[in-house]
Amino acid sequence: MRLFASLGAILAVALLLSSCGETAQVRSADLIIDNARIYTVNRDAPWAEAVAVADGEIIAVGTSELVSRHRVDGTEVRDVGGAFVMPGIIDAHAHPAWGGVIALYYCYFSAAAPPDEVIRTIEQCVSETDEQTVWIQGGLWTPKFFEQFGISSPRDWLDRISGGKAIALKDDSGHNYWVNSRGLELLGIDESSEPPPGGVYGRTPEGDRLNGLLMETFAMLNEALPPWSVDHYKAGIHHAVADANRFGITGWKDASASDTELAAYQQVDSEGDLNVHVAACLYDSEGSDVAGYEAMRDRFASGHVHTNFVKLFMDGVPTTARTAAMLAPYQPTYEGEPEVFGPLHMPAETLAEKLTALDAAGFTVKVHTAGDRSVHVGLNAIAAARTANGDSGLRHELAHAGFIDGEDIPRFSELNAVADLSPYLWFPSPIIDDIHTALGDRGSEYWPNRQLLDAGAPVLAGSDWPSVAEDLNPWVGIESLVTRAHPADLHPGKAWGEEALTMAEVLRIFTLEGARALGLEDRIGSIEVGKSADLIVLDRDPLGVPASEVGETQVSLTLFEGHVVYGG
Repeated sequence: MRLFASLGAILAVALLLSSCGETAQVRSADLIIDNARIYTVNRDAPWAEAVAVADGEIIAVGTSELVSRHRVDGTEVRDVGGAFVMPGIIDAHAHPAWGGVIALYYCYFSAAAPPDEVIRTIEQCVSETDEQTVWIQGGLWTPKFFEQFGISSPRDWLDRISGGKAIALKDDSGHNYWVNSRGLELLGIDESSEPPPGGVYGRTPEGDRLNGLLMETFAMLNEALPPWSVDHYKAGIHHAVADANRFGITGWKDASASDTELAAYQQVDSEGDLNVHVAACLYDSEGSDVAGYEAMRDRFASGHVHTNFVKLFMDGVPTTARTAAMLAPYQPTYEGEPEVFGPLHMPAETLAEKLTALDAAGFTVKVHTAGDRSVHVGLNAIAAARTANGDSGLRHELAHAGFIDGEDIPRFSELNAVADLSPYLWFPSPIIDDIHTALGDRGSEYWPNRQLLDAGAPVLAGSDWPSVAEDLNPWVGIESLVTRAHPADLHPGKAWGEEALTMAEVLRIFTLEGARALGLEDRIGSIEVGKSADLIVLDRDPLGVPASEVGETQVSLTLFEGHVVYGG
């Protein structure tokens, strides 16, 4: 009898615990998205019909029947009529605070603008400024602009329309400036001035006079020009966040954030308006030591702003500016010209020392490496950090690694180094034409994405907005990674078509791989129980329609942490 009594007690306790466990599992949902085609990016369960959200977190994913268990009085249920649902997009390389400032305050013209449009734009900006305004900042020009339109002296051409104002115009890469005579005077630059390391002051064909082109001088001029304030950057961030949410972006990595931009991010977050997860790459043009970066990291981190990242620059761009560091020389611009390989911004040993120290301090480093020589040097620096520190687990990134020597491709996987892809830069376009001019036949062997992925390299992707890209729209880049063609068919052909990726691979890069780049893969990047409810609803299925139609994708609803931040 005592045995049966004991068994009964055990059974009763077991039933009680089971009941408590079941009650604990069935949380009440604030929101259920139902009747959907949900692509979770979770390889163990890639598809679902419904998802339930509570307190900004995903609490159930699966069939409509399963998820309906979480419905109570007051639960909002959204029947999306079979629409495609996926995790929010993550732009892992952009400059959103700066991009917002450009959109709101720049004297702006597109890189494709012809001379008459540039003239009208600048003259209008001059006419709209008051007498107290000394500088007009704007852009964006392309290095091919002057050759294409026969402008032998860019400085004199700008002087004729500047109305006595000092003018500084950035190019489409963000690395180079076009300045008029008044601007050079205020900057204290003349024919005897020495450019900063890695920089070049352009000269007229005779070589005796500056022509107004200041190449790879963005760091110096960012310090010298009238600064944008925290309030400017706050307005820019608000603009960028709204634009991002409209395109389905719920996270980004700011690839180069100054202390002023960081302060603006922190304030916008404290005011509850930062509807994106932000990883900010700390950037100090004067070259902070590790202690300086640690102080910035601690000072500016907040709930949605993650500051364990640093940006370093090793070279420029592989256009006719010829500032990306290459293993083989550029095409000569005239017969008998000395070979040009493009400069490194710092000695290889210095990069290795910096990256090793930052790795030891827990920073993930993004290094601008556009040419194959700088990619090689960057991989060597990561290898040095691995040798000195062991495997820290940090995935350092080589940004814009479009030209890669074949022997270096497998090293990405071996070193757990990330190739940071730029989808707006490789499909046929004027900038690609410019690269072909600078590099000849080698210009066609740009962005070996298929080779990288097949070799097991970790990859991520970003817009680099506002450089080249007109806005933050990720769908154009997503399409081009698959088609290798211009999304709007404005330029014929494909750019190295055999390097195309599949749509499933690309969606993973823009979601879960992007989350890893932000260091938040346990919180975002896929639709799984326990993760943040960052979800988007689309007007089409990117996996079901022809890839050539994906660039036209429209987002009807964006959720960030369970709250509607775009759509009805």
